Amino acid sequence: MQKDIQDLIAEDLLSIPPIILRALKKKLIKTTIPEIDTSLTPNHFEILKLLEDEGTLHVAETGKRLQIAKAQMTQLIDKLVALKMVEKKLDTADRRFYKISLTRKARRLLREHKTNITKAVKEIMSGLTDKDMENLSVSLRNLRDILSRD
Repeated sequence: MQKDIQDLIAEDLLSIPPIILRALKKKLIKTTIPEIDTSLTPNHFEILKLLEDEGTLHVAETGKRLQIAKAQMTQLIDKLVALKMVEKKLDTADRRFYKISLTRKARRLLREHKTNITKAVKEIMSGLTDKDMENLSVSLRNLRDILSRD
């Protein structure tokens, strides 16, 4: 019985990320920030959000935390620099490494994005019953708490 529930959980967990990513890309990111270059990817937003949460980080540390390959990180960061979303500076303590940090433009974008995302989520959820919304909220908190355990 234990193995059956573990198989079911594994299958369910694997089915969730693609659904969430499609919803974010289709319904939220593209519709809530139409004025931004739409070639920003979910990886760009992950980088921006990590920098918002953590402050200045080495490029390599950012890639490691987000599990993004070094070559891909270079391209992602170069795009964010070109869009004036991040600043890239040599680390004065170790000139082999670059540090990145958010610009004012990126901070403003993230604030606006959060506001727009919240509005869009509320609109998407408006068709749910109060009971469905409460169940979804509890389930999401439980999922976050379980997956955040070390």
